[in-house]
Amino acid sequence: MIKGAIFDCDGTLLDTMPLWREAAGKYLTTLGIEVEKGLGAQFFEMTLPESARLVRQRFGLDLTVNEVVNGIKDAVYTGYLEDVQLKPGARGFLEVLSEAGVPMTVVSSGSEGLIRPAFRRLGIEEMFAQYFASSETGMHKREPTMFLQAAEAMGSVPEDAWVFEDAVYAVRVANAAGFHTVGIADDASLGESDVLAREAEAYWEEFPAAIPDFMLQ
Repeated sequence: MIKGAIFDCDGTLLDTMPLWREAAGKYLTTLGIEVEKGLGAQFFEMTLPESARLVRQRFGLDLTVNEVVNGIKDAVYTGYLEDVQLKPGARGFLEVLSEAGVPMTVVSSGSEGLIRPAFRRLGIEEMFAQYFASSETGMHKREPTMFLQAAEAMGSVPEDAWVFEDAVYAVRVANAAGFHTVGIADDASLGESDVLAREAEAYWEEFPAAIPDFMLQ
């Protein structure tokens, strides 16, 4: 029986990966720097501070890592505040879990300062008991700590909780920590879809309208 649901944000609940693919380039353009196509794809598994350090080093920026982080955040903030939408079926599935009394948390490699404004606009912010985001916690999903903290915050244990993720590496970490996992399809990770489908217990191209039977057993 599902007793807790842990959701990634970008690429899982929110269709934001196109925004992030362009974020570093958009920021560097404001500094008068031209960048090669595909730069954003190199940051797929990185936290925002890690991405900022790489950008700072590669382009020789005379700025602190924190200044670069804030610059990249500024480049995407309007998108979160005004434009990005939920993935197909996400709202209905969250509502079903909420109505069933299943506690929910967010575990993200991104920033709570970006996620909350988007969730507030979309009317889902209060559905989540707690938010764990790398920019604020200083942790990465390459380690299970945030997943374990999320389970504790929900009053559940890994074997009773499900993690919903679009990234193979995060699914593997959650699996190793004893969680159940669902892989979520996203255009940014289509190249890994076969691997994601093998690694996760289930693979969804969109969220279902009801809690599947295999989560209720």
